[in-house]
Amino acid sequence: MKDIFVICSKEDKNISKKLVSKLEAAGYSCYALPRDSSAGSPEELIRKSKIAVLVLSPSAEKSKDVFSQLETAAENNSFIIPFKAGKIENNLGMIYMLTELDWVDAYGDGFDEAFEVLLEILEETGERKPAKVKSKLKSASGKDSDASKKYLYGIIGILTLALIYFVFLRTPEKPETPGLKSNTTATGKKNTIPDIAGKELSKEETKIVGYWRMADYEDSRKMTPEEKKLTEQNIEIMKSKVLLTFNKDRSFIREGFTPQPQKGYWEYDADKKKIYLIPEGTDKKEEINIINLTENEMTFVVTESVEINPGNTEIVTTKLTFRKQQ
Repeated sequence: MKDIFVICSKEDKNISKKLVSKLEAAGYSCYALPRDSSAGSPEELIRKSKIAVLVLSPSAEKSKDVFSQLETAAENNSFIIPFKAGKIENNLGMIYMLTELDWVDAYGDGFDEAFEVLLEILEETGERKPAKVKSKLKSASGKDSDASKKYLYGIIGILTLALIYFVFLRTPEKPETPGLKSNTTATGKKNTIPDIAGKELSKEETKIVGYWRMADYEDSRKMTPEEKKLTEQNIEIMKSKVLLTFNKDRSFIREGFTPQPQKGYWEYDADKKKIYLIPEGTDKKEEINIINLTENEMTFVVTESVEINPGNTEIVTTKLTFRKQQ
């Protein structure tokens, strides 16, 4: 067991070496790749560490290994500290996991000053006082962090409207917006394996069976050219990760929404044009409004009240299109 696992891209090996050297000189034990590759796989080393320090840079944003290690750290409930080492493009796939954290900004304020902030955070973490750590977390450049987080709050709020609701994080007890119908209803009883499992498929339902990849995204929010550009970049990342699988036995699998795939059961009502999803181990049924369904394409919409940024709420309609994979 060591104190820290340093997550970084291959291109950031020099700053990683410098960071690890200073951390170890300060008395913290570290795992760093490729130096410690003989000690175990990245996943094993992350699980053996209390804290994950993420060297956040342009190359890190594009690295599949970095994203995979970040997912493992989040799944492991590691205390994650982003250490900003370069100008970044607000990659949704990564920011989605980091939005509640403040970043230590070595890019804006210099390595030495940022490292002192990092040490303060680590000292508080070592005292096992989570509440105090929460208030202690800060960026070496407060203004940059506040502006970035305010913008990211809006981007994530819109994208997660369609994506995160699909992972059943929304609660049925949430008050409905006047004039809008909630997408979530209760089944009335808890079914580990619901009655629909194994039920014979209708002709329309056979269209749904298969693998579906996210192909397009639209929402009604008014965006500046910069916001539109960043949103398009982030959607491209989601397209490469999001996959829906609908099986003939009415089981389904969602991948790319969370570190671990989600499973459950499904059925389709052709008259109402709704897909009903029941996740494993819950007593909730989700309704997805389908506006287009063919042999190769499926489009659904969500309309809800969304907090774009603190104190600013809008009614937003989101449309997601999936295409069947051959």
